Amino acid sequence: MKLSKLITNLDAKEIIGDLNLNIKGIYHDSREIKRDFLFICIKGFTSDGHDFIEEAINRGAIALVVEKKIPPRPGITIIRVDDSRKTLAILANRFYGFPSGKLKLIGVTGTNGKTTITYMLRAIFQEAGFKTGLLGTAQNIIGDNINSSKMTTMESVDLQKTLKEMVEQKNDYAVMEVSSHALQLSRVEGCDFDAAIFTNISKEHFEIHKNFSNYLKAKKKLFLSLNRSRKEASKKFAIINIDEEHSKDFIDCNQVNLITYGIEKQAEFRAKNIKIELKSSSFVVETPIGDSEIFLNFSGRYNIYNALAAIATAITQGISLDIISRAFSKFYGAPGRYKLLEYGQNYTIIIDFAHNYHGLGNILQNLRNFAPHNIITVFGHGGEKYSKVRATMGEVLGTFSDYVVITADNPKSEDPLRIAQEIERGVKKTDKDYIIITDRVKAIKHALGKAKEGDIVLLAGKGPENEQIYHNRAIHHNDEEVVRNILTGR
Repeated sequence: MKLSKLITNLDAKEIIGDLNLNIKGIYHDSREIKRDFLFICIKGFTSDGHDFIEEAINRGAIALVVEKKIPPRPGITIIRVDDSRKTLAILANRFYGFPSGKLKLIGVTGTNGKTTITYMLRAIFQEAGFKTGLLGTAQNIIGDNINSSKMTTMESVDLQKTLKEMVEQKNDYAVMEVSSHALQLSRVEGCDFDAAIFTNISKEHFEIHKNFSNYLKAKKKLFLSLNRSRKEASKKFAIINIDEEHSKDFIDCNQVNLITYGIEKQAEFRAKNIKIELKSSSFVVETPIGDSEIFLNFSGRYNIYNALAAIATAITQGISLDIISRAFSKFYGAPGRYKLLEYGQNYTIIIDFAHNYHGLGNILQNLRNFAPHNIITVFGHGGEKYSKVRATMGEVLGTFSDYVVITADNPKSEDPLRIAQEIERGVKKTDKDYIIITDRVKAIKHALGKAKEGDIVLLAGKGPENEQIYHNRAIHHNDEEVVRNILTGR
């Protein structure tokens, strides 16, 4: 694509050099630059793209987007902007042909529930005969290709490229998790959403947002983006959990068709006659097109909220309750979410991705209803995260568990023991027994050895992840594999 066409309507502060260049690719990582590429210099959290300009040019970059004033380079076009990260999103969208306009795009945001809802929606759409791609925390699914994911919402240039691949593979829908980080960092800038879902919000991710007000503001950006979406106004929908304390903030910023769901408050989509067992749930959903009984192959009141969000969204897309009910009966959950492991043991083992105090509280309060004896929880908090919530997490663990094994979960540059001690402060506020074992394999082995008949062992935090990340290395680790090896004697 000609550079002159690529930067059409771009609000550039300064342009130096030839715009009659044929750009063959765009990227923000100098290591991925190839001949005739445009290199976008982004100032990140740990490095600055401006420091890698020479490497990018040596690799074949013929044009640069920068925020800082830099000396001219012979034969290199320089475009200076106020926000290079936002510019990356705008240019990537144009370079890949505005792919979100060529399929139905549904975004899900909230502290918890995003992954499960996207998998529920994919199951429903597939059951209805629609080819559906999925982008999120656990996996990216594009046609027959299923790849593990490195982040909840990928960088804008990768996102636009992936959406284009979905279009080329004739996907009807793309369902994606939209994190507050992605919204804050303009990763979905220019995406034309057909629907946006708000699940819930709690005090998390202050390592990026600094305070709750900023976190809430970031989440609302998805609905502001929906307002601006170039899709037909009458076919755009905001789907909001009306039971959430901050639902009004999202309703107030919405300018498209509003759909509400909930259990406690009056809503267009509401669950009644709720029955929750250890391994399953059922309820009757009240909808504008009638009522239907829904059966879920997993437990939890919070999962009923997730199902309501998926049902409401599916019905906005013209899918019948019969198809929705049938899809749920075949759906066994998202990877690493409320996964029961059975190896002949006389106690229950559950793996779950719950990694914040809100998610931990949800699953532990649910399990409390089904524990004839003890709940043993294994948990560690990720490194380089907002550390002030660790004591709160510890208090949640101690309040709803009978025994807590504090361990490591991707400590990264932080000391695993120090993270564990910060969690310990919260556990100490309760009267529950606990132990710190920073080696996660040994922690799981200890928990399983402690379990007796009728107990529940919850392995929380990692879900389906396949590695444990330390400061200078990543080692293979999967909680389910560890359990299988211990219980089958491998």
